[in-house]
Order: sequence, then structure tokens, then C-alpha cells
Amino acid sequence: MKGDKMAKVILCNDWGHEQVDSIYYNGNFRTLDKSVPEAQAIAVKNGIIFKIGSNKDILNLANTHTAVIDLNNGYALPGFSDSHFHLVHYANTKRKVELSGARSLADIIDLCIKGLHKRQQENGWLLGCGWNQDYWHDAIFPSKGDLDKVSTEIPIAITRTCYHVTVVNSKALEILGLDKNIPILTNGIVCVDENGEANGILLESAQNIVSKYLGIPGLDKIKDMILDACMDVAAAGITSIHTDDFEAFSENTSDLIIQAYQELAREGKLPIRIYQQCMFKKPEYLKEFLMKGYKTGNEYGFYKIGPLKLLNDGSLGARTAFLSRPYRDAPNQRGVCLYSQDDLMQMIQIGHNGGMQIAIHCIGDAAIKMAIGCFEAVMIAHPRIDARHGIVHCQITDMSIIEKVKALNLLVYAQPIFMRYDREIILSRVGADLAATSYNWRAYTCRNVHLSGGSDCPVEKFDIMPNIYCAVTGKNPENNQDMAWHPENCLTLDEAVCAFTIEGAYASFQENERGTVSIGKYADIVVLNKDIYKVNEDQIKDIKVKMTIVNGSVKYRN
Repeated sequence: MKGDKMAKVILCNDWGHEQVDSIYYNGNFRTLDKSVPEAQAIAVKNGIIFKIGSNKDILNLANTHTAVIDLNNGYALPGFSDSHFHLVHYANTKRKVELSGARSLADIIDLCIKGLHKRQQENGWLLGCGWNQDYWHDAIFPSKGDLDKVSTEIPIAITRTCYHVTVVNSKALEILGLDKNIPILTNGIVCVDENGEANGILLESAQNIVSKYLGIPGLDKIKDMILDACMDVAAAGITSIHTDDFEAFSENTSDLIIQAYQELAREGKLPIRIYQQCMFKKPEYLKEFLMKGYKTGNEYGFYKIGPLKLLNDGSLGARTAFLSRPYRDAPNQRGVCLYSQDDLMQMIQIGHNGGMQIAIHCIGDAAIKMAIGCFEAVMIAHPRIDARHGIVHCQITDMSIIEKVKALNLLVYAQPIFMRYDREIILSRVGADLAATSYNWRAYTCRNVHLSGGSDCPVEKFDIMPNIYCAVTGKNPENNQDMAWHPENCLTLDEAVCAFTIEGAYASFQENERGTVSIGKYADIVVLNKDIYKVNEDQIKDIKVKMTIVNGSVKYRN
């Protein structure tokens, strides 16, 4: 917890009322509960909201055992939910050279050299992350020769901001055995130069060659990493995340990850709620998981098993998103489809019949159509009530896709913050017609499709306010002079706030437990320094978190 100036804890006299554990008063609550839309104070008992009302009414419930916290006129909302996260991956990136600020290949080389001088190495490797060639003048991927300028003695691996491309130097290729043998992978590519030799660029699952070599940290190290990352998340006002962690280090470390979270939950150390998106790429791994008795809904305190997570294509920035037509700026490419239709159908069938919710990563329109077709076939053959399957990202769309998502009652896991960068490349990638119907979040909300908001951290930062700003304005939060991108596709402020609160709870089958400030729900609350409903929309991105409350306890103070 940071600081203690904002909130003041008082022990009050016992006035003979029913005991409550804590009271938060002198706040401006926007509850998102239509029955009591606004309030000044809440009383909490056993982590649950016991009563909502005026300062006077709630303070009358205090006794000698009640902690009474003054919110100092802060603006309170239900705690934020991020519906697509990679928490362990984020924790891992904190140990790497940060390359997101690079604006040229020369910057990459300079930052990596500085990392070497600081001995910023992991298992003898120099690792970096966050670069984006589209911010550079020539917009060309680096290659082994570029990283060889940093070192030919120390292996180097740097991962693009989308985490669908990694570039390594010659020493890394030598250590990995890729300087002599180029493996043929079903869902990844080891790129080669004109001489047929590896050029250092690894696409999609080819990146696993690096992660497998580097190995997996021990259980205690992973637990420490999770706790460190969770505290960062709580500082952003986020009380719950849907996180995909099983392949953070190498393919299928599900048992280790589950053990780490279960132990932290049992020890009462998790500061936020975790809904696990369970990534499996092979049917045998999924079947083994189900045979152990796991399925969506298994709950272990603050840790809960969520959907089967499948990865069907790559990213737009890396040109690995799977499109129906060739990329306009790369006519010989349509992206990378990571499953055949039959293999994807098999994975969905196993998960669906095994009681799993299913969330499929699809960015390109062809990938989305394939997933929709498989969902439809499986749900017709084996109907399930309220399965809540969905599409993660669901970015490059035409109106037929949007209508089909509605017809099948699929969830959409959206990342409005992606528009900060993607708006700069989408026209060159897919053309104006398809761009106009993509990132069309309004089309979903108008059709009452459940659309939840997320960051895909560490692809993007998990700050909620810039994300809401993008959803509402269609502008780049880093450029005040920016023009709105297709404002007709933007969300209203209320829709955007709901996407990061109510809808995140719905996507985890917890709409009766959290998502609004309501009697009988968890006391998960964020307190802001300004009223998001009253500021000018250009100020949304600058609102700060003052306090984060989870289960009635303060987890962060600013």
C-alpha cells in the first residue's frame, strides 16, 4: 500500500447497532445500480456491501470494531475489471529491457547496449520487449545482423509489442541450433534470408524455441512475480482480471501456474480477483486438464478457473492476423492461421463438452469467421444453456460478422486502447472499406452484445482511463490534437464504463457478485480524483486513482 494521507481510519463508539467491519463515507458513489444510482457512503460486513446510503445513515451503523474511512469527496465506481490480461507474462517483462520508447532501429541497438552495460541479463541472455517498427522511419523488422551490432558473444532476444514476433541475434541462433537446421512448424515460422539461412525473425509459436531454452522459474519465484504484478494492477483501480498465463514461459505450464495461484489464494495474499483464461494448443493437454476435474467455474478463494483460451491467428501489426483477402501493403500475405478448421473444431468440441467456457483470440476477419463457424456447429450439435463463449479482440470485421456474433450470443472481449496504434496502420493493411466496419464497438452494444473491456497487457498498458478515453472519443490519448477515428463506432461514456465493470463481471459469470456497488455484492470499489461523468471527455484520460478497495479492504492508496 502506498501512503496513508488520503484515507483516515477512526475507531468509533459502540452505539449498539449491528456490527459492520468497515464504513466508507464522504464519497460520491456512482453505483451503476439503477435501484440506487448514487450514494455518499457504504457499510461493509465480511467483504460484502451491507448497506448503501447517506453519510448519516451509514455512520449510525459504526461501533467500536468498525473501521471508518473518509473518502474525502472522492468519486467512487465499482472496481474496474480487465477482461484480457497476461499477468505472469507482464511480471516477466519487468525483468527485460524496455524498448517501447524506441523510434528507430538505432534506438533499439542503443537501448540494448545500455542493457548490457547494466548487466540486465536473464540466464545469460539479454532480453528486451515492446518495440514497434511502425513507429520507425523505415518500418522494417530488425534482424540478426542488427542485434549482432549489440553483441556476437551474448545471446539476445527482443520481442515485438504484440508478442507475436521475436528477433534474435546470431549467437542465439547458434545456441538454439537454428543456424544449421530450420524446423518446419505447423503454427509458427522461422524466417530465412535469400540464402535459406535463419535471419533471426521468429513468428508466432517459433518464439517458443527461445522460451523453452530459457526454462521455467521455480514455484516461489512465480508466486513473487504474481504478487508484484498484482500490486501494480491494484494501483490502477483494477479489482479483477481475466488472465491468460499457462504459456507465459513455455508450452503448457498449467499445473505450476494453478499451484502458484491456489497457494496465494489459500494464504490470503492475492490482492485482486483472478479469472484464469486457460490456454491450451493441443487436445491432449486439454483432455488431461479436464481429466483432473478442472472446468470453468472451479473457485479457490480469489482464484477462479475461467474459459478455455484458444489462439487462432496473430496480430495486425506483425501481419500475422489471418485475413480473408491479402494485406494491401503485402499482397503475398494473408497472415497466419494457427489451426485448421478441423483442429479448431476438435478443440472447441472437447472444451464445450467438458463444461468449459471458450474464448478464442481472433483479430483477422478470416480467423473470426472460422471461429464463428465452429462455434455454430458445436452449439447446434451439443446445445448448452448460457455457455458464454466469445471472441477475444474481434477487430477486423464486416457487418455479416457482427450480425453473426449477435445471432450466436457470443461475448466480445474488446481492447479500445488498440486504436491508439492500429488506426495508424489499418488503412494500409486492410483498406478503407473494411477499416470502416472494424473496431466497431458501437455496433455490438446497439445489438445488446455483451462487450467487456481489456488491455491485453503487456501488449498495452493496463491503465483504464486511457482505454475508456479511446472507447469514447476514438482519439489517441497521447495526442491532444488528434482527430476522432470513425466516431460513429465509439461507445457512450456509460457503455465504456460498463465495459470495464459490469461486463467484465458478466464475462466471468459473476454479475450477481460484483460489477456494481450493490447490497449483497463484494465491496470492490475504485475511488477517483475526478467525476468521470462530469469532466470534459478530453480530460478522461488524465483522471487518477486515489484508492482501490477489494472485498472491503484497501489494497492501494495514493
